[in-house]
Amino acid sequence: MTTLATEWKEIVEEATAAQMSSVNLAGVLDSICEFMQRYVVFTSPPQPIVIALWIAHTWILDSWDCTPYLHISSPEKRSGKTRLLDLLELLVKAVWRAISPSESVLYRKIENDQPTLLLDEVDTIFSGNKDERKEPLRALLNSGFERKAKVPRCVGQGSNYRVQEFAVFCAKAFAGIGKLPDTISDRSIRIRLNRRSSEEKIERFRKRDAENAARMICQRLARWAQQPGQGETLRGARPEIPTELDDRQGDICEPLLAIADAAGGDWPQRCREYLVTLCSTQTDEDDSPGVKLLSAIRDVFRTADFDRLSTQHLLEHLIAQESDAPWADWWERSLKDGNTRGPAAKLARLLKPFGIRARGIRLPDGSTPRGYLRHDFEEAWKRYCPPKGG
Repeated sequence: MTTLATEWKEIVEEATAAQMSSVNLAGVLDSICEFMQRYVVFTSPPQPIVIALWIAHTWILDSWDCTPYLHISSPEKRSGKTRLLDLLELLVKAVWRAISPSESVLYRKIENDQPTLLLDEVDTIFSGNKDERKEPLRALLNSGFERKAKVPRCVGQGSNYRVQEFAVFCAKAFAGIGKLPDTISDRSIRIRLNRRSSEEKIERFRKRDAENAARMICQRLARWAQQPGQGETLRGARPEIPTELDDRQGDICEPLLAIADAAGGDWPQRCREYLVTLCSTQTDEDDSPGVKLLSAIRDVFRTADFDRLSTQHLLEHLIAQESDAPWADWWERSLKDGNTRGPAAKLARLLKPFGIRARGIRLPDGSTPRGYLRHDFEEAWKRYCPPKGG
């Protein structure tokens, strides 16, 4: 019996030997979604759509200069992360499911085989304090989303000592609880799963049955990827990037957008809508406290419809917001005790990196407290909070 690590090669050979008739890409993508939804409860419609496109891009990776990482996360265990990796293992090209690989193994495997790397329990790798032993993996993942990326390493011993540059570009998917380091998360599309409720029914995963169904999908993906001129067509594609995506998001999402455009039908529209949804949600979750504060203050000014607010009134409005933001925990007790100085100082520290400072302002009642002008926030809102406007 062949292993999963070599079975994809047999699939490619079968596809090469078969008649290269046209493949209905939209139908293949639909089949991938249906297959995954048999075994995993997704938390939103965009998730299986984006994953299906990501799977397809692994079969024609040579067409792209960038690849999006797939980050499968959940707040707790037993939420379907490992099961989703099980399904990806059956569907992607050149799969390599690694468990705590060493640095040297990673570099050599990626250099030699350009696999699709599946890495489980990634939270255990990056959890806790900074560990120098984790830095090589962090460096590899920071740069490995771009084809041009090379990482230099010393190889050999004695007189055979030399410096070798290893290519680290390949498709990668990670699963784990919680967050990745910011620099790696910035290169990822997050698929956040929740624990399945008793009312949500899925099929029991039986590997042999799943392998048979997945093999048929992989054969169609291989035939699609090997159609004459397919790689060149996708390499030359310049899909329209939604304006809601920033430059990095646009780079990593471009392969998925090009594949969606090639699939036709409603795939182009859904892909753009769903990528914006997933990337916007991820950006909101990954934002620093300062950026979250900027967004909250923008909402305050919109609701209050004033062009200026005293520091105390701004703090009171922030505390009154119905959200999971920490402002109430930080400042509510101090303000109730009549202590404005501490909260005002922390507010000022968070806004200082954006060039925003409190100043003496004149209010309609003639008072002149220290506070903030809406105008002073406009540039920061435009730069750091573009999805919701200014």
